[in-house]
Formats: sequence, structure tokens, C-alpha cells
Amino acid sequence: MKPLPKRLKKEPLIEVIWQVQFEVEQGMGDVLPGILFTKLRKKHAALQLRRLPSADIPAQIAQFDPNLRLAPKMLMEDRGGPFAWQVGDRVLTLNCRKPYVGWERFKETVVALTHIVEGSGLIPHPQRHSLRYIDLLTGELAGDLAALKLRMNLGDHEIRDRVQMRLEIADAEYLHVIQIATGAQANLGGELIPGSIIDLETLPANTPDNWNVLREQLDALHDRSRALFFQQILTEETIQKLEPEQ
Repeated sequence: MKPLPKRLKKEPLIEVIWQVQFEVEQGMGDVLPGILFTKLRKKHAALQLRRLPSADIPAQIAQFDPNLRLAPKMLMEDRGGPFAWQVGDRVLTLNCRKPYVGWERFKETVVALTHIVEGSGLIPHPQRHSLRYIDLLTGELAGDLAALKLRMNLGDHEIRDRVQMRLEIADAEYLHVIQIATGAQANLGGELIPGSIIDLETLPANTPDNWNVLREQLDALHDRSRALFFQQILTEETIQKLEPEQ
């Protein structure tokens, strides 16, 4: 089998997100940000903490609304750096904005974050966690579905553009959730860029028992996601146009 590219010179990746969900006492979104901010600022001196609009939603409403249960309440941004952290009552994310720092540094930052959370004693048992890559194909690669290994028909009609779809693919002990949208727009630095979005989220089929198991799963999440993206989503012609490096 042909080796997967290590990177693409014309990188379509616009954001990488690691997320972990948990069930703890109500109000975690008010307590955990302070702990994280104090610890993270030792390495990220320009870190700033900002309250998000969802923080003003009454807890009684957020708890029972499935669209609000996982809404982050606080945002920490490393001004001038690539990273941002979001915290809610049941969710914690690490976001890496464009340009991507590479897997090793991103993983290192995730691991450091998990040790801070584990050390706080506030979240003894993590639940669902996932690794999510969001890519934006632009220019000639965004005209229709031809850049992807995706063929769609509805009866006699071949579907080539104006597509919004979501599907799940089982992959041994992992699950991929894929969303594809053509004719979309991404906000990059305040500028709306048109193109086709490929949103690929990979998660373990089984919930990790503890933080050590979660950390051991990170490389597999990355490897499974990378293999699916290059082997099952992009065509070989598309990969070559993005100038792969081995």
C-alpha cells in the first residue's frame, strides 16, 4: 500500500479539535476554567479568559436541552498562538487554528491538558472523547464532488454539487463521523472563504475507563483519521494537487 503523505504543502486544514465529555456535578463550567487558566498561563503567558454567551443560559434549561448540554461557557485564547481552550459543564476542548502545528505538538498539548484536569480531581472519569479535523477545499477542488471519492445518485439524477450530508462509518474499534458540505463558507480571520468543507471526527467505539486509557488512544485516533482521509475521502488526483510530502 502506498505510504500516506506526512503533510500537504497546500494544506486545506483550517482547524483541529480534541474534545472530551464528562458527567460531573453541575457548575463545573464555572470552577474548572479558573484552575486551567492558572496552570496554562505558566506556559502560555498571553492567555486570556473570556466568558461566552452560553454562560448566561440558566442551568435548568441547559441541562435538559440536548443542544445546550455541551455548549462551552468559557473560552481561553493564547493571543498570538495557535491554541484555544473551551470549557463547559460537561465538555472541554482544545482547538488549534490555522496554521496547524503538527500532530506531535498538538498531542503534547492535549496530554498536558489531561494531566491538569486529572490532577484537579474534579473529573475522575472521562467519557466520550474525539479528534476532529476540519478541511476546506477551495478553487478548482471545490466546484463539485469530483475531488472526493464520493458518488451520489437519487434515482436517475447524479448529485454533483449543492450537497450537505452526514454519515457514520465503523472502523474496527473506532467510529468516524463525516460531514461534507459543498458551496459552503468558512470564516478565516474575519474573511469568508468559499469552498467545500470536510469535517471528520474520529472517536473510540468504547468509552475510556480512565485518563491513562484516554491518553493511550490518542495516537490511534490520529492514525485512523489520517488513513481514512487520504485513502477513502480524497482522490489521488486531489492529493497530488495539494502537493503531498512523504
